[in-house]
Amino acid sequence: MPTMPLLADPAHYRPCIQDLLRDGEDILEYWLTLFERHIETLATLPVESGRLDGLPAWGDFRQDYLAGLAQLRRKPDARGELSVLELTRYRDERLAAFEFGDPFHDLKQTENEVALRQYSDVVATLDAMAPEPRKKTLATGLFAGNMFDMGSKAAVDAFREDGGVFATALARVRPRPWPVDDFDTWAEQAGRYRQCLFFVDNAGPDIVLGVLPFVRELAMQGTRVVLAANSKPALNDITAAELMVLLQRMAQLDATLSGLLSQSVEQQHEGSICVVESGCTSPLIDLRALSQECCEAAMESDLLVLEGMGRAIESNYDARFTTDTLKIALIKDPMVARIMKVQLFDPIFRFEIGTAGPGRASKD
Repeated sequence: MPTMPLLADPAHYRPCIQDLLRDGEDILEYWLTLFERHIETLATLPVESGRLDGLPAWGDFRQDYLAGLAQLRRKPDARGELSVLELTRYRDERLAAFEFGDPFHDLKQTENEVALRQYSDVVATLDAMAPEPRKKTLATGLFAGNMFDMGSKAAVDAFREDGGVFATALARVRPRPWPVDDFDTWAEQAGRYRQCLFFVDNAGPDIVLGVLPFVRELAMQGTRVVLAANSKPALNDITAAELMVLLQRMAQLDATLSGLLSQSVEQQHEGSICVVESGCTSPLIDLRALSQECCEAAMESDLLVLEGMGRAIESNYDARFTTDTLKIALIKDPMVARIMKVQLFDPIFRFEIGTAGPGRASKD
C-alpha cells in the first residue's frame, strides 16, 4: 500500500510513540494487561440476541485471544515488532478468525441515533454565535465528541455518566489554556485552505456532534474537506461506508450541510465535503499503508487533520508533515497521559506549520 505523500521524512517515519520491545518492561506489561482487560468491554457489547459473550463462539475466541497475549508476554518479539498498533492488529485478527468481523456494529448504530437526535440543536446553537466564540466552541466540541471511545475504559465510564448528552460532555471539557494549546494560531489560519484531508475517529457523538460541525464550518468558509475513514471496522471507529450513509441522513436534518454534500453516492467526490477510504483497519494509523485514493486526496490538500487519541497521539504525534497539520485529541488513557506529561481527560490542540511553509496551496 502507498505511503502518505505529505510525510516530511518518510524514511525515518515511526508510527507509534512507544516501542513495546524497547521502552521498558513496565510499559509492555501495562499494554498487555490493558488488552487483556479490554475483553471485558467486548463481552458486554450488544448484539441481536443479547450480549456478545452470549454467542456460541465467544468462549473459544476468549481462550484463543488470551492465549495469544500470554505468548506475547513470554516472547514479546513473536510478531517481529510490538507496539500498540500491532496489538490492535492482533485483536482484530482474532476477532475476524472467529467471525466477529464488526462486534461494535450494533453499538455504533445506537450511538449514531443518540447523536442524530441532538444534531439540529447543536448546529442551530453554533449558527447563532458570533464568529470568534463559534470557533472556540467548535474546537471544544471536538473534545466533547471524542469523549466517546470504546477503546478507553475511562472514556466509556465518562460517556455513561453523561448519558450521551452532548451539552453535558461539552461542559466537562477543561477550560483553556490546554496543555498543548495552539488554538489561537489555528484560528488565525482557519478559512485560508483550499482542501483539508481529515482523518476521522469514532461513530456516534464524535463524528456527528464534534467533527461534522467543525468540518461544516471549514466547508462554509470555502475549504473542501475530504473525510478519510477506516476501510474496515475497528472498535467503534466509523468506516467510510458507514460515514457515507450517515452523511446523507444528516443532510436531511441540515439544509446547509445538504448544500455542501453531493446529491448522490456516485457523485460524492464532487461535493465540498466527501469521503474516502483511508485503507486503515485499526484505531491507530500507519501512514505507510494508506489507500491510493487517500494518498491522491493528500496530494491535493494543504491542511491535514488527525483527530482522536489513536490517530493523533498514540500514532503520528511525532510525525512531521510538509503541509499544515492539526493534531486534536482528548487524553483518555493513563499511560498516554504519562507519556504526554498531562492529566487524564486533558485536551491536546496542536497546530503545526508544514515544513514546506504555511499554506503551501492556500486559496490566497
